[in-house]
Amino acid sequence: MSLIFQIVLPMFALIALGFWAARYRGFSNAMVQGLSRFLGIYALPALLFSNMVKADIPEPLEWGFLASFYIAALAVFAFGSAGVWMAGRRESMAPVGLAGSFSNIALLGTPVIMEAYGPSVAVPVLLLIVFQSPLLFTVATLLAESQRSSGGRPIQAAVTAVKATAMSPLVVSVLLGLAVNLIHLPMPAMVMKGLGLMAQTVLPCACFTLGATLAFSPAGGSVLPALVVSVMKTAVHPALTWLLATYVFDLPPDWVAPAVTAASLPIGVNAHVFAERYQAGRDIVSMSLLISTLLSPISISVAFMVAHG
Repeated sequence: MSLIFQIVLPMFALIALGFWAARYRGFSNAMVQGLSRFLGIYALPALLFSNMVKADIPEPLEWGFLASFYIAALAVFAFGSAGVWMAGRRESMAPVGLAGSFSNIALLGTPVIMEAYGPSVAVPVLLLIVFQSPLLFTVATLLAESQRSSGGRPIQAAVTAVKATAMSPLVVSVLLGLAVNLIHLPMPAMVMKGLGLMAQTVLPCACFTLGATLAFSPAGGSVLPALVVSVMKTAVHPALTWLLATYVFDLPPDWVAPAVTAASLPIGVNAHVFAERYQAGRDIVSMSLLISTLLSPISISVAFMVAHG
């Protein structure tokens, strides 16, 4: 539990700093938008590309493990998207769906899971990290672009959405990084160093902009939907993952444990960057990221107990 707080508390300090700067120190909304554009167009793609280039993709893949986690994630994505669609906020379908399904694996999950279960879970954790961004960001981007392109011509709108998705900096960075990885193309050390410097800005800048966004956004109307999204992420996602891993794919316990624990993690901060990138659902996503992080010590502890027996 102390390890969780050691990682979470600095994030809250950065969120509080962003809130204070926007509320009391003249950090304007235009400044927040500029920082958000830097994150969505440059820093986050740099992070995704460099991670994909350096990823050691294990063989063979444990498809039942991946299916348990990602079928549950996509189900939660669909539930969240449907909920905001029925509430009349179609433009928020993609960011809210992503928020309910995207786990904070790299920052919070890796040290916590490794500490809890030992080095034997390194491969399962790596599998989740490798596939999470390519799968969920692509689905979310396709949905977001389809919302932008929707109109009276569904086929033309679909084609436009696919083209826009293929050209999205988030998707392009993942695909290029995967291609470089698979063909073993050597990357100059200077290039990787520059990308690494940009990638290191994602977490502090995203937490800072999250706090600033909360300062500019009235929280009243977003608390209840954000609470629902947070519960879906920290309770429904791990419950579905456990059911699939245990009763559908019949995975051994040493594969069930990291899957359920990873699903119980709070929302990854990259979901907030995505919402800022598309200027949609920012109030719900920012508040749900905050609430899910507050709930995470409870959800992770419950996942530990379930995994142990």
